[in-house]
Amino acid sequence: MSQAGIFGVDVDKARLVVARYGAEGTESIDNRAAAIRAWLTRVPAGSRIGAESTSRYHETLVRLAQAANHTVFVLNPRDVRHYAKGIGRRGKTDRVDAAVIARYVAKEADQLHAHVPRTDAQQVAHVLQQQRAALQRAFSQLRQALTAHGPTEAFRPLMDAARQALRQVDKRIQAQMLASKQAALFKRLMSVPGIGPVVAACLVHHLHRWPLAHVDAWVACTGLDPRPNDSGRRVGVRVLSKRGDATLRQMLYLAAMTFARHRLGKPLAERYRQRRLSTTATYNILARLLARIVWSLSKTTQSFDAQRFANDHRIDIAA
Repeated sequence: MSQAGIFGVDVDKARLVVARYGAEGTESIDNRAAAIRAWLTRVPAGSRIGAESTSRYHETLVRLAQAANHTVFVLNPRDVRHYAKGIGRRGKTDRVDAAVIARYVAKEADQLHAHVPRTDAQQVAHVLQQQRAALQRAFSQLRQALTAHGPTEAFRPLMDAARQALRQVDKRIQAQMLASKQAALFKRLMSVPGIGPVVAACLVHHLHRWPLAHVDAWVACTGLDPRPNDSGRRVGVRVLSKRGDATLRQMLYLAAMTFARHRLGKPLAERYRQRRLSTTATYNILARLLARIVWSLSKTTQSFDAQRFANDHRIDIAA
């Protein structure tokens, strides 16, 4: 193989199924570093490789392929699924998925963004954020399951241990932020009502994850951007795209819930409720507003200015 190729890779925990665009058949290799390196020696220089995002099973492939100077696209599985339906694929197997990914990269590469590798510091922050999200999910499930019929004393040590584990991870996240180059931004973000250390750390991590040029791109990364649904003269109801990182969106939503009880956020929340917006819609609007404030603070050296915010939004702080 001498010319650069286009490859689609279906990833699972144990195996990678590889399809090359324009070629028949697929190849199956172990999802291990040694096997991936051996396969990459046979891949033409400068190739394009697409793989769906998984929890972590795609990361070894992505890291090694980028180290070999290939262009890598980490794809949203939902996009690939809709693309497969759009081109008339009736079945789903690993081989079919790999071929669809290869075709998707071949046809849509000019609309895709190549994967940006994490720095060492970003990788540490990424792992800590993943650990916290997993612990939070487990804690919520435990609380719902064990207290469904009222508090049970026998489960208290287990719940206490889960809380302690969360606190330990939160301390590690905060320490990592304070020791990083973004420590000043981390502190500035906490000057915003509703944003505490956990939310601020998540925001800082994602703000520096991608080279974004505009605030609208940042809002799109949060998934809080409204999606138009119009046709002809009909103006449909706007709903969130939810295309961004789910944990980031959740953190902003939680911050908005706290902000809605603050003297600056409460008047805004009341205005939206007077328009007969639901509580969820109100919090989503406030979360999007906080995302824009966070972007502004990331571009300056100033902390949040409560008086300026009050003036801009016609809020009487004294009242």
